[in-house]
Amino acid sequence: MAEKSVSRRNFVKTGAVAGAGLLIVSPETAFGSVANSSLGLGIIGCGGRGNYDGGEFLNNTDVRVTALMDVFEDRLQSTRANLSKQSEAKGRPAVPEANLFKGHKAYEKLVQSKDVDLVLVTSPPYFHPDHLEAAVSAGKHVYLEKPVATDVTGCLKVKNIGKKYDGKVSMHVGLQKRYDVGYRGMVERIHRGEIGDIILGQTFYYTNDLGRQNKPGMSDLEARIRNWVFDRALSGDILVEQNIHILDIVNWALKSHPVKATGTTGRALRKEVGGVPADYLCSDHFILTYTYPGDVHISFNSNQFKNRGYRQSGERFFGTKGASDSLQSGPATINYNQLEEGQKVADKVDCGKVDLHAAVGTKMKVLVDGIKSGSFQNECDLGAETTLTTILGRMAAYKGQEVSWDKMMKSGENWNLKLNLDSLGNGGAVSMKG
Repeated sequence: MAEKSVSRRNFVKTGAVAGAGLLIVSPETAFGSVANSSLGLGIIGCGGRGNYDGGEFLNNTDVRVTALMDVFEDRLQSTRANLSKQSEAKGRPAVPEANLFKGHKAYEKLVQSKDVDLVLVTSPPYFHPDHLEAAVSAGKHVYLEKPVATDVTGCLKVKNIGKKYDGKVSMHVGLQKRYDVGYRGMVERIHRGEIGDIILGQTFYYTNDLGRQNKPGMSDLEARIRNWVFDRALSGDILVEQNIHILDIVNWALKSHPVKATGTTGRALRKEVGGVPADYLCSDHFILTYTYPGDVHISFNSNQFKNRGYRQSGERFFGTKGASDSLQSGPATINYNQLEEGQKVADKVDCGKVDLHAAVGTKMKVLVDGIKSGSFQNECDLGAETTLTTILGRMAAYKGQEVSWDKMMKSGENWNLKLNLDSLGNGGAVSMKG
């Protein structure tokens, strides 16, 4: 049976803002005191990404870090010390002791704080839909780290949240490659047709294994939460949690999501991680083939291997007129197969250096400037579509058979973990649904 054609309306609509990577702020649209004052930033999740993103907000915008939430006391205190030091170096106040919120449901208090205008969500992705919903329902703007969820049900929830709060608050998703100068220049040329129609793509993400966070004496539950990046349900697996950046570029370049996927996965080297049940342990590699509208085939390979001597990620697209190349370690380029008559350009065009660290700062500045101008941006649909693209590949690899987009969307996939987190923070019942 032929696959249904994929609507590109949402990709074009969301890509116009997210793909541009820049926002022109008109002073006439500034409103109230928000346009002339700094925003208070509350952070849900005080791990490595929370510290990095918090620091980048301080480096690239005038926000003040005003509140922190985590289930672990040591994370709260170390993050407070780190971000307070960075804040004071910029002449901004330290994070108040009174605004440290500890416990698995403490995010509900953080989003209600009068000191918080913007919420950064860097908790394990399994919780992202609930944390996003709590923040926007409290009237807060949100920077939601990728992925937006770890299952289909969670992605659909994020889509609905985006529709419900569209235009009321800003909702950004941490897909920073769309704000990179090199990627933006390359994709703009692709969309202008400079390499012709894309017929094939080669994409990959090869990187190192990650550090374990469990220590002797920890309970299995605490070790599992601290090692969430190794847990399929909490992280989505490496394809969803980390490799999502590559597949977001594919969707962007092709202005669509895939119609089907095939693939395989395994744990050749990753055998055990403290606290993570064997049935939930993440893969250490994926090999996939995505099919996009027009029978365009995109290969994707990835790994997280310990003591590996090669680390690289990137995308290559082959078209009827040329090819593009974008590696994390170099410039994004366009290569022409044949120059048209009278064309006065080189065979190879440098679209700009790929600098993903700088792209993070650009994205954060766009978000803050947009909030101050009253131009609220909504990346929920974009983030959900890209996350679903990774879930499609994961589902195909887990099943070892072809899975269509329509079949995935109808699957009702929901990790729906039943974890009792009372021992890690404040008491009370908790419902953990993706």
